[in-house]
Amino acid sequence: MKNNTYMSSRPRVFPFGLVFSVFLLWGLPLVLSAQSWQGTWSGRLTQDGKPDTYIYTIEIEQEGEKVFGTATSKSTGSSSDARFEIGGIWDGHTLTIQEVKQLEPSGSKWCLKHIRLQPVSENGITLLKGRWEATGCTPGEVTLRPVAPGEATIADAETPPIAGKYTGTLSQSDRDYGFYFELILRPDGTGTSNIISDGPGGNATHQLEWTFDPAYSLLRFTEIKVVNKSVPDWPWCIKTAELLFQKEPNRISLAGQWEGFIEGFDTRTGRCAPGKIYLEKPVFKKEDLISPQFSSNTDNPVVPKGVQHYRQTQNREVEVNRVMVVNNNTVRVRVWDNGVIDGDVLSLFINGKMILENFRVTRRKYETIVHLDKPVNYLILHAISLGRIKPNTVAVSVDDGTEEQVVIISSNLTKSGAIMIRQFTVSQQNIKN
Repeated sequence: MKNNTYMSSRPRVFPFGLVFSVFLLWGLPLVLSAQSWQGTWSGRLTQDGKPDTYIYTIEIEQEGEKVFGTATSKSTGSSSDARFEIGGIWDGHTLTIQEVKQLEPSGSKWCLKHIRLQPVSENGITLLKGRWEATGCTPGEVTLRPVAPGEATIADAETPPIAGKYTGTLSQSDRDYGFYFELILRPDGTGTSNIISDGPGGNATHQLEWTFDPAYSLLRFTEIKVVNKSVPDWPWCIKTAELLFQKEPNRISLAGQWEGFIEGFDTRTGRCAPGKIYLEKPVFKKEDLISPQFSSNTDNPVVPKGVQHYRQTQNREVEVNRVMVVNNNTVRVRVWDNGVIDGDVLSLFINGKMILENFRVTRRKYETIVHLDKPVNYLILHAISLGRIKPNTVAVSVDDGTEEQVVIISSNLTKSGAIMIRQFTVSQQNIKN
């Protein structure tokens, strides 16, 4: 068939900018197609609406646009894992991977996942992020990062001891005061949370489930239901949170955002105003302790030597909730009621010595000057009267002249909350003339 399209014999001249633009548009897919994903990638895999997190690792070999290799999925909440043969393709934009068959274990069957990943740059690192699905399984999300040669994969890395008791504060965006908040995490992925309000709601205990993602040092918990509350008719928020895990010389901290819904409703019909959570678990030096410090038994907390005199003279147990590091051996201590004034009466002790006696707490901040005579000091809240709203919960601040640190401490008539105040020191051998 003859082509009747008119072709001019005059040579065409294209502007340089047009030629360059065409080159860019034509050349970009070639650059993307040439991208190599060969190597080891490791990260997290989740399922929509479920608290479970899996460590997912893929070993990729690549020939052109085709990829193949193996994948391993390991549960963070148990010792179970599975290994798969994988195959897939890179189309210049999306890396598609299919688990072809399960290699291990030979007994239980796992989901054979179809995964679509796209490269995303975060903090200078290229990650692979996307969705997965499988027949008969709840779908979810995958995030993977590259593992350098010789570097331990996430699944092989040592997971820090997460279980234990964390205490701190919970805030909510629709109010100007905070709640005292505790997380008690058991090694089996279950636990409880305790929240105390100085308002009419009193306090409540929730049952929860939690997981830890070592790939991103994130702890996630989901409250299942309220198991106990001091005011039967008061509706509490059922919370979900994602908290960043950080280990410092003096503390382990959990910090992040929470959201939830009002008890008896759901996220569509009764969403709670969201907020923030900050929690701590103190870290002690071995020589400062009477009992071992890393015990998962929260009913038998560690006992620092610095509180032993108070325990013996006042016949009460002590629970060190928070840690402060100060730059001065003389500090200003302030105490006040940050919630509803309900008649709390307390005394304060520093290293077993009483510095405030039978004080009725109000909104007005009571202030006293305290001299710290030890490298590690313990400020103890001793409850005299719990007021109308139990237990005794107050705000305490410590000001060393450069920074004022504020915490919420809770005590009752059998156990006293305490703050460890550690003086910041610089080793003399590090000072050069």
